[in-house]
Amino acid sequence: MTYQMVMRASWKMLQSGLLSEDEYLAFEAKMREKYRPVIGLLFSDIDLLSCG
Repeated sequence: MTYQMVMRASWKMLQSGLLSEDEYLAFEAKMREKYRPVIGLLFSDIDLLSCG
């Protein structure tokens, strides 16, 4: 659950302009490595940047 919460917060930061796309993608990669989400992997391969 922590992975999803962290990624949701970072997504909001991206949307508000606090993070660039490059920063978001780098952060996402680090969080995948750190948390190794089991259920989150089902959704972590979805490119949220292109989902709009």
